[in-house]
Amino acid sequence: MNRGSTALLGVALAGVVTLAACGTSGSSAQNLHNVQQLAGKRSDINPQDPSTLVDGNFVWPLDTWLPNWNGNEVDGNDENDVPVYSAIEPELFTIESDGTTQPNPDYLTSAKVTSANPQVVTLDFNPKAHWTDGSPLSWQDIKAQWQALNGSNPDFQAVTNQGYVDISSVTQGATPTQVVITFSKQFAEWQSLFTRLSPLYPRSVNATPTSFNTSLAQGPPLVSAGPFKVQSFDKNKNTIVMVRNPDWWGTKPVLSKLIFQVVARDNRADAISNNGITWTPLFASADLYRRAQQMSNVVIREAVAANFNDVWFNGRPGSLFSDQKLRVAVARGIDPTAMTKAAIGTIEPNPVPIGNHLYTPGTKYHVDHTNLLSYDPAEAKKELAADGWQQAAGQRYRTKNGKELDVSILDSTSDDQVGLQLNKLEIGQLAAIGVKAAVNAVPDAQVSSLTDKGEWDIQNNGWLVSPFPVSRTSSHYVLDPNNMGSNYEQIGNGTINSLYQQANTTLDQVARAKLGNQIDTLLWQEAVDVPLFQSPGVAVVSKKVANFGAFGFGDVNYTKIGFIKQ
Repeated sequence: MNRGSTALLGVALAGVVTLAACGTSGSSAQNLHNVQQLAGKRSDINPQDPSTLVDGNFVWPLDTWLPNWNGNEVDGNDENDVPVYSAIEPELFTIESDGTTQPNPDYLTSAKVTSANPQVVTLDFNPKAHWTDGSPLSWQDIKAQWQALNGSNPDFQAVTNQGYVDISSVTQGATPTQVVITFSKQFAEWQSLFTRLSPLYPRSVNATPTSFNTSLAQGPPLVSAGPFKVQSFDKNKNTIVMVRNPDWWGTKPVLSKLIFQVVARDNRADAISNNGITWTPLFASADLYRRAQQMSNVVIREAVAANFNDVWFNGRPGSLFSDQKLRVAVARGIDPTAMTKAAIGTIEPNPVPIGNHLYTPGTKYHVDHTNLLSYDPAEAKKELAADGWQQAAGQRYRTKNGKELDVSILDSTSDDQVGLQLNKLEIGQLAAIGVKAAVNAVPDAQVSSLTDKGEWDIQNNGWLVSPFPVSRTSSHYVLDPNNMGSNYEQIGNGTINSLYQQANTTLDQVARAKLGNQIDTLLWQEAVDVPLFQSPGVAVVSKKVANFGAFGFGDVNYTKIGFIKQ
């Protein structure tokens, strides 16, 4: 499967976050839990007092090299990249493991709604907070980012304009370190603008469309403001070395160095067994799960995962799936239950599809709407025929006006075994209703390019989930012909757009969730995509590591990661 995004519920495309079927053996065998069983388990990180920990060699594996170090730009909108820029760029609010947000005291001493009508948010920067060039974080940094992300200049290739488009002004308060943000209309989930979903970058990055889009395409910003700073990076060796930021004003990190290394998923089991990496998500590797249970140097940690997986349709004008009737028919031929069981069924007991585009199972406002577009091959065949796609006697695939119903599934050449397995399953399901399908496997960088250009029919993707289900899904499901954002499918309608506008201005959480579920029903009816499953967040981690593992919805605290004294 392709790369997963964090901008949807939570950034552009990353690998399916799944587990694989396999047997268990050995004295350390551990049965994993399904999402419902993990509902009360928000994190599993071996919490320890950092003062009791020691430094060590921490190697963090990445799937691919960063296509762009700007997490707010479409090419940098990748789950794979989040841990890299989170270590060096300001995230003004932290997301806790239960999904709540808190002002990050390293960057903010206060964050308040100081007026309801108009809505005004006042932020006070920590007076100690500064960029590595010595300049303090100030209201001008927020103003520059707002101007880059508010959609007024479409040349800024922003992941999303949501929330920023609703800001009417950013001005200085009583001091240069006080920011007064005035909204033209109420924006309920305003904290989302200042979390890892939208990290703060130096003014130089946000100054022009060129600097925003390309200045970080080859490497990190020249100035940063995190607990770590980049010491070196080597694209040929796929290695990034970070060291403690000597000008960091916050708590001194336990680790003196943090290394990011691209390691193929199929090589993770060997790498962690040999202490070549310090941890890895379990992903979909049967080999990794089986072997991890027998490794003496690791522990398996799990919590509710902030992710889900789905199947996209390319609905751009002129594309095959711009036909809504065809999307609905083909969607009825894809079995999310079978896909879910194939991916995680023999590890996670009784897994079920998530059934909702905005709210994942285990969250307060989740409603299963799968019945609106349920798997029904017989009905799929009827709807295909009604749409003009006939299957002649003796012919395997359907045709219309002499053209065969042939779809291309875009995927990466670096996909893992479960991703390949699910592709095969999907191809078989489509063949059963008379649809010919084949995988177009290309290198990761080309996946992004072809996605942006709309040169694909179907993709299987993984998304990160955030505690802001309305505002953070807007960028994916609002259709704006002038700004793609992260609506890569280019599917939607005016009613969906209108409901998002209403929900984003609704401060009452219950009323907002009601609107959110109305949006979900329309997304099913439009057949924007087929939601598949949420997987438990499973991490294979060195036994020596503390304050790290399965974080659930929460952020990593880079200053607290350390090794237990031996």
